[in-house]
Amino acid sequence: MIKLINKTTNTPMWVADERKDEYLAAGHRLAAAPSAKKPIEEPTVEDVEEKPVEPVKEVKIFKRTSKKK
Repeated sequence: MIKLINKTTNTPMWVADERKDEYLAAGHRLAAAPSAKKPIEEPTVEDVEEKPVEPVKEVKIFKRTSKKK
């Protein structure tokens, strides 16, 4: 078993030896590597695409008019 750092959660995980190359190709890092201590980078304002905001539709709330017996 080999200890890798999950690229999404930045947490350690154990992987079978025969699947090491598969996980490294997916972007995970070896835990023993110096770059494994690198924190996850937060997106900047330039990275986030601005989308137009749709107005909220008005919702009518109906009250029960008859009582349940």
